[in-house]
Amino acid sequence: MVANAFNDYDDREIDAIIHPTRPLPSGAVTPRAALRAVGVAALGGVGLSVLARPILGVVSIVVVGLMLLYSRIKSQWGVIGNGMVAVLGSMPFLYGAWAVGKPTAGMVLLGVAAPLHFAREIQKDIDDMDGDRGRRRTLPLVAGVTVSIVVAVAATAVFIGAWIALMGTRWITWPAVLLAMAAAYWGMPAIYKIAMAVAMITYYVSRP
Repeated sequence: MVANAFNDYDDREIDAIIHPTRPLPSGAVTPRAALRAVGVAALGGVGLSVLARPILGVVSIVVVGLMLLYSRIKSQWGVIGNGMVAVLGSMPFLYGAWAVGKPTAGMVLLGVAAPLHFAREIQKDIDDMDGDRGRRRTLPLVAGVTVSIVVAVAATAVFIGAWIALMGTRWITWPAVLLAMAAAYWGMPAIYKIAMAVAMITYYVSRP
């Protein structure tokens, strides 16, 4: 929630151009309310992490700091911001595994999930080019749409390879693969999100 709320706050001028119906540009939520939500979520997240394992509280402080710096990083270094979000967005797996004393298992799942998150971030940048122009150095604006599509497809292929290596070739593996392929083919961030959800459900129900 920290990342979403702060990103919406930081991007309110961009969203006024490309997403005018979102809460902040539409006036449904005030900037001050968004910042309050960021503060509450940050304190709550760090506090709950400490309760799970003290070391996770330290990790959470770093994560929150990176989330707050995301827009600045993306405005200057573009694709590095995409990579950062891909890793941070995949960290719930690490948190869950670390909380029960198995951080290595979480690292494996983080490595599988991050490429799919990265592909989705690149595709979102393609969709948001009009709003980002003059404000950020995203990959589509710096290198062009064609290069960005190639990068997104390559990241999707990395996910597919890692997913099959983790899950094998059983029939239950393929729904997430097909959805990821469809997302890359049509360039739709929404399908990437569905692929993520299907992969998580599949992994959960297939474990012994």
